[in-house]
Amino acid sequence: MKDDINNVEDLMQILNDTNLTEINFESEDLKIVLKRPKLVPVTPQQVEVSETGNEVKETKQYKEVKSYNVGKFSYRNKSGKAIIKVGDKIKEGQEIGSISTIGVNSPVTTPCAGTVKEILLEEGSLADYGKNLVLVELD
Repeated sequence: MKDDINNVEDLMQILNDTNLTEINFESEDLKIVLKRPKLVPVTPQQVEVSETGNEVKETKQYKEVKSYNVGKFSYRNKSGKAIIKVGDKIKEGQEIGSISTIGVNSPVTTPCAGTVKEILLEEGSLADYGKNLVLVELD
């Protein structure tokens, strides 16, 4: 059983480190299939804000950071300090948390730069494929 868990963890690590969307492993007594969704570019949401009595309109764009793994979402480091909080400026590719599956932590990085507007999933909550984790206002 321990070897089976090691096999799963190794395959998950390969899936995380590559652009693969599916890995199949089969032996005489074991079959493992790991899949993740294809990474599809997401069009940012646009929200128009206008002030009463003025003709000035400001357009804000938002983008959700999505989960590409299944497991427990954490936006805190090992010491319990929050990696991100609402109002933080973040850079594209910055690590903003992790998803833990069978003891393997996979980093969650942001595909865009901006300001954290909302953390959509509570600390320790279950994240599924494609679940929105964090809302970012684009710079």
